[in-house]
Amino acid sequence: MSRFSAVVKNVRPRTLLVSPLSYCVGAAMADHRFDFTVLLGVLFHVLAPLAANAHNAVTDLVEDGENVPGRLGLVEAAGVGLLQRVLYGSLGVMLVLSLLISFAQTLLWAFSVFLVLGYSSKRLRLKGRPVIGMAVFSMAVTEPYIAGALLGDSWWKIPHYDSYQPVFLGVFLFCWYFAKGIMKNVPDYAGDKAAGLRTIPVLLPSQLAGAWVAAIATSAVYAAFPMLVLATDMPDRLLYAGVMLIPAVANMISMVRARTPIEYNLVGQRDMYVSVVFLGLLLFGVRPSVGAAVIGLFAVAVMAWADMSGSDSRVSHHITRADAQAGVPMERAGQVDE
Repeated sequence: MSRFSAVVKNVRPRTLLVSPLSYCVGAAMADHRFDFTVLLGVLFHVLAPLAANAHNAVTDLVEDGENVPGRLGLVEAAGVGLLQRVLYGSLGVMLVLSLLISFAQTLLWAFSVFLVLGYSSKRLRLKGRPVIGMAVFSMAVTEPYIAGALLGDSWWKIPHYDSYQPVFLGVFLFCWYFAKGIMKNVPDYAGDKAAGLRTIPVLLPSQLAGAWVAAIATSAVYAAFPMLVLATDMPDRLLYAGVMLIPAVANMISMVRARTPIEYNLVGQRDMYVSVVFLGLLLFGVRPSVGAAVIGLFAVAVMAWADMSGSDSRVSHHITRADAQAGVPMERAGQVDE
């Protein structure tokens, strides 16, 4: 059970929600009913970030030793080999699901594999490239949205759109999560710099400068959403999602005021709640229904459960100290890409 718990904490359940929510938004834009096919797509887009988190856990040992020292103990408890089996097992199940869903989803499976493996792979290490890394990170919501928006009535068919509104919303989601990517790298400033990763915050003169850039980018993208709705003639009810500008800006104020790893980490935790609620409101705005409301509330409930149960590798005590047996033998760490 302790090994199972370590695996759960490494795959980070609270981070697995934005992708399926974005997929549901895309399916709603395609006017596809929430049927069994959508359920398969939701599972696909839960497994994608789950696989990415399992991969990151065993490739990011150097920076995690500085940023999240307690995670090294969780990797040791779970076992590098088991985490790799979770990674490749998830990718395999995703292939089966994509073949059941649609031709478009099958093509996107290959793209998803590249994103999952390329982001933190020792060979490609896309996360260490400032713009490309954030663009790949943004695919965590953009690819699911595209997959949902291409969901048709049959395996081969894709929907026909009479306007560019779905494209505008997809571009917005890309920019929105790009800004989130800048924010999520601010708490990891010291470890990323030590590991030689060239993230956007690391390119700046200080962690505080990175916090300011993240705060401005995040505030700007949330403020832009109501203007997007009005300019593209989207339904006025989508404007309700714009209310998330208030908690988003309040959280960014906390970020520029943060000085300790714990304070930065709490900003990141709160930001995930803001993101999930925003997507939930967006989903409800695109398709106001009981089903959409239940999906959004369920996502928030899963996050709350993960936080109350401590089922995450970035809980505070993993940030502040490493457990006595936190070290991961270098010979095992070296097996990651073999």
